[in-house]
Amino acid sequence: LNGRHGGVTHPQLNHNEAEGSGADTMSDPRAPDAGGEKRLAHVTKQATGIMAYQFIGLVIGLGSNLVFARILGADLLGTFVLAQTTLLVLSLLASFGMGPTLLRFIPVQLSRNDKTGAAGVFFAGSLLAVAATAVTIAILLLGRNVLAGTIFNEPRLLPLVPIIALGILPAALIKIYGFTLRAIRQASQETFCLEVVFKVAKLAIFLALFAAGFKLVGATWALAASYAAATGAMAFIIYRRAPYIMRGPRTAGVSYRTLLSFSVTMTFVAFMNYSLSITDRTMLGILSTSESVGIYNVAFLISNTLSLIYMGFNSAFAPFVSELYHNKRHRELSNLYSSLTRTVLIIVTPAFIWMIGFGDDALRLFGSEFPAGYAALVVLGAGALTRSAVGSVGMLLLQSGHQKYNAFNIVAVTASNIVLNLYLIPRYGFLGAAIATSVALAAINVVGLIEVRVLLGIWPYRLSYLKLVLAGAVALAGNLALRASTPHLGVYALIGILAATFIVFVGVLALLGLEEDDRMLIRRAAARIK
Repeated sequence: LNGRHGGVTHPQLNHNEAEGSGADTMSDPRAPDAGGEKRLAHVTKQATGIMAYQFIGLVIGLGSNLVFARILGADLLGTFVLAQTTLLVLSLLASFGMGPTLLRFIPVQLSRNDKTGAAGVFFAGSLLAVAATAVTIAILLLGRNVLAGTIFNEPRLLPLVPIIALGILPAALIKIYGFTLRAIRQASQETFCLEVVFKVAKLAIFLALFAAGFKLVGATWALAASYAAATGAMAFIIYRRAPYIMRGPRTAGVSYRTLLSFSVTMTFVAFMNYSLSITDRTMLGILSTSESVGIYNVAFLISNTLSLIYMGFNSAFAPFVSELYHNKRHRELSNLYSSLTRTVLIIVTPAFIWMIGFGDDALRLFGSEFPAGYAALVVLGAGALTRSAVGSVGMLLLQSGHQKYNAFNIVAVTASNIVLNLYLIPRYGFLGAAIATSVALAAINVVGLIEVRVLLGIWPYRLSYLKLVLAGAVALAGNLALRASTPHLGVYALIGILAATFIVFVGVLALLGLEEDDRMLIRRAAARIK
């Protein structure tokens, strides 16, 4: 269906074919091409690196949180969390949406071999972000008494404000440089800096300052310094991989007005995304018990591993969206979108099936009371599966110049999520929060899919996707049969069953007939093993 929508020719694709845009003139839109294979291989390689670094960061983060909690205690840790949250929110304001803005415009300049234009976009975006940072710092310092006294009612936050102010610039630049790494197709290096460099630096600096006699102040300095360390690492990688970005020469590839127009929308989207990410647990804490929050949080963390897979591919996919769309290579973009969505589903579907069969045992590893969250885990997992099945619709809208649609979607889903939580949590507790969150996220993704179809003429699905449904049905039947005949299982047995679920799923796909994309990925994997 890539380029051929049920017998109806989309006007955009028809125009591109008249323009003669390379691969868009192929008679068979599904036929693989060397460029498409290289793009798919590159995105898969980057996504694999992202997921590996995310796993390492998860382990480091768990250890780091344990150390901070043991040393600070619940009281000081709460104040530190307030300082950390303040820095995060203010850095979103200070970066002024310039990270996604650079990701939108730099790949277009590079695809046209305009390195001076790419350098000019980077310089202009960085300059605007620095100016926004100066304003943000001034607002923080002038309003520090209101922040510590009126908003948080925490006087111990007041002496931390100057440290927070010093951390705002590197925390804002980390977004600028991180998205620049994505723009030059080094998304895995962004994840390395965020998940490894940042977390290791924060823990090491905090331990050194604690040894010198600092607790809360030491933790806050460690936070600010770790942002500086990660930002420095990103700048070094950009300089090594794409020195022209930082050294110049540079030209005004895009006007300041255009950058500001896009960045204002991105700033709004960033704040709405942050609000959406904390709505369920915040409202559960308000409307239910702390025990419910604890059970729900564990279920959320397990189900969120499915979203990490999707987000890894999404980050690596982003620069290709901007490059292909704005160079009128829509059919190539449609092919890549379809291939990546299918690849993500091949990874996510067996993991979700395993959650259905053995999610209660996975929750039991955290304690005897946590299996009560099994239903919430399955509902949250279903929401993550829906998101994976739809694919990178938000990124397609953003990078194709339709960011206003994405902003409207975020507002609508945040509002609906709040309403659903208000209605469902008092009736069903943490299961209600899971239903509200999954329904809202599924709705925004389906709406985004329709918008991508109408606005861009892109549709990811082919008849070959039915093979995934059949393979999933076989794997699910096997998991449910095994669940019915086994007692509660430990961690090693659960890992073994997860691996077996993947093998069965892929084996059934092989019996039904592999697609060319599947063969390409297997060839790449086999080459790496050799």
